[in-house]
Amino acid sequence: MVHQTEATRDKIISIAEALFIENGFADTQMKDIAAATGMSRNTLYRYYQDKYDLGFAILVMVLKRKINVYDDIMKQIEARHYANFRDGLGVLLQAYSDPQYEDDDRFIAEFDGYYAGSRIPTEFRDKLLQRLPDTISQSLTNIVVLGQSEGSIRNDIPAAYLAVTLLNAVPTFFRRMLLRRDALMEIEQDAIPQLTPVLIQLLLDGMKPSPPT
Repeated sequence: MVHQTEATRDKIISIAEALFIENGFADTQMKDIAAATGMSRNTLYRYYQDKYDLGFAILVMVLKRKINVYDDIMKQIEARHYANFRDGLGVLLQAYSDPQYEDDDRFIAEFDGYYAGSRIPTEFRDKLLQRLPDTISQSLTNIVVLGQSEGSIRNDIPAAYLAVTLLNAVPTFFRRMLLRRDALMEIEQDAIPQLTPVLIQLLLDGMKPSPPT
């Protein structure tokens, strides 16, 4: 039996993440990852039982990294570091599309694109909740409630609906722009980086309360 080490596990994850980003999930096989790490396939399978098992481990690592960033921003919002709660959410939405985490977003996009529809394992949601408790959406909902109470965020839509929409709209759009940048038909490529800020502004404007009649 091969003795497993954290250093080897970290090496596998780092190399595999880069291959998944560069070549996509469909075109990256365990034999490719084994070759790139300089180990046999048998050794690789002792660490991760299949491509999904390895991809899931990377996904958890990536999401934890991003959640730490979001948690810090939400704590600042709750501590009223911004003019109002809606302005604070604007900072959070910008963090959802921060270019310094572009590789993480590319990986998530590749993972989501491959493991979709019938490919989604039945235990995926429960397994992810075990590894990543759902604190982000709850914290975000609480911020929306505070914004509704202070009057900076519209209150005609349930706070939970607004929170889940914000949590998915910007990251999903940003990742699509990353993956489709070379093939997007609707606009010139050099304009694509401006589209996510436009979406953020539309979302922030859409959260404003309606003016009194």
